[in-house]
Amino acid sequence: MSDAGPDDVLVVLAGGRSRRFGADKALAAFDPDRSGAEPLALRALRRLAPVAPRRLLVRGAPLPGLPPDVLRFADPSPGAGPLPALAAAFAAVPARRWFVAPCDLPWLAPAIYARLADALRRADAAAARTPEGLEPLVSAWTPAAAGRLAPWLDAEPGLAVHAALARLGAAEVEFDDALPFRNVNTREELERVRRAGGPAPAAVSAP
Repeated sequence: MSDAGPDDVLVVLAGGRSRRFGADKALAAFDPDRSGAEPLALRALRRLAPVAPRRLLVRGAPLPGLPPDVLRFADPSPGAGPLPALAAAFAAVPARRWFVAPCDLPWLAPAIYARLADALRRADAAAARTPEGLEPLVSAWTPAAAGRLAPWLDAEPGLAVHAALARLGAAEVEFDDALPFRNVNTREELERVRRAGGPAPAAVSAP
């Protein structure tokens, strides 16, 4: 990403319980062209590396093959939902901007985050929106936004990410193609997303 600076951080969420998947989804092998499998969490860290020079994996369990420059942060409240995990990660690793990605969207690309970064010029947070709805975990956050989360969570521990973004007046960045945002919740979805293939560069709409 052209304007990525040393104070930017990519935050990859990989600590969910994966109930529907039946196993640790972050470790699920993704092999789009049958040339070599790669765990979903490592794929996210690799594909989105251009987004920010610092990378943070939110995950309590070890991740075999984790690059040595990636910091692993254990969610202090596992099972409480993604917003408490994000708030804790933001507090633990200060940044100018945090770019958030779930590990279960295998076709996310850095170009998406370039548009979210641009939206931060007019708002304290930004999230992607596709024809299928808001994608709150594909988002960008500033310290002004992150600083408001702790008191909200003290009052409402179950506050959802999309609700926090709404309170912040987050910018919603429209993307015409939902393919990069197709997520994996089951083994069947993993195979369907694999067959769908990656988005062409034109799939990310121009601003």
